[in-house]
Amino acid sequence: MISSRKCYLIPPDEQRCLWMSAGVVSYQLCDRMFACDHCPLDQAMRRRFSASATAREEEGGRIVPSTAQEIPRQGFQYSRNHWWVRKTGPSLVRLGIEAGLAQALQGLKGVVFSPPKQRLQKSQTCAWVVMDGGTVPLQAPLAGVVRAVNRDLIARPHLLYLQPFDDGWLCELEADDVETPSADLLTAEEARTRFTTDHSRFLSSLASALRGKRPSVGPTLADGGVKLQGFADMLGPTRYFALLRQYFGWTKP
Repeated sequence: MISSRKCYLIPPDEQRCLWMSAGVVSYQLCDRMFACDHCPLDQAMRRRFSASATAREEEGGRIVPSTAQEIPRQGFQYSRNHWWVRKTGPSLVRLGIEAGLAQALQGLKGVVFSPPKQRLQKSQTCAWVVMDGGTVPLQAPLAGVVRAVNRDLIARPHLLYLQPFDDGWLCELEADDVETPSADLLTAEEARTRFTTDHSRFLSSLASALRGKRPSVGPTLADGGVKLQGFADMLGPTRYFALLRQYFGWTKP
């Protein structure tokens, strides 16, 4: 007699690990409520990306990000969480993040994507940026099906902040309604005002947080200390990510 009981690959009350959702590992459930900062698997995966990124930097020279870029007008629209959207076909749109957010992702080590053909809801995580101190989820500004991802970013993640509007794009989406998303999106002029305000507030809060942080003097470079590479190192990843979340509109997965 054949049993009628259903067997679930993912139990209804369980959550996929973000690395499983991205297709990097075949099966892993999350038992930490997405508290990735304290997860041994997440730390191991970030070390893997960090090692490969360090090798690329040593091979090709250290990469220095460009200054903030002007927001393109022709053919671009923008979301309130700092994504850009550009139509490339009858139902196809290309997605990326604007320069201000891209350059705030200090210590970038790699980019992990949702697999092609995955259906995404609006505000669902579709990519993760791997950084020294954690993993930043990037959430889609539109609903649709992933048709392509920018695999160049796997080998050259620095393109995300060097050329955010060109070679640093993230994915292509077959949008559910490509003709009428404009009500939820911003024009270039609206985006410029909003993004400038968000970025200014972010820098102001960052400066205030750094002024309030007065660590005790520890080892210096002369006696074995490690040079701090950026604001995230000085402030600490937890606080830095909280400021990113507050001013650039992304949330925890």
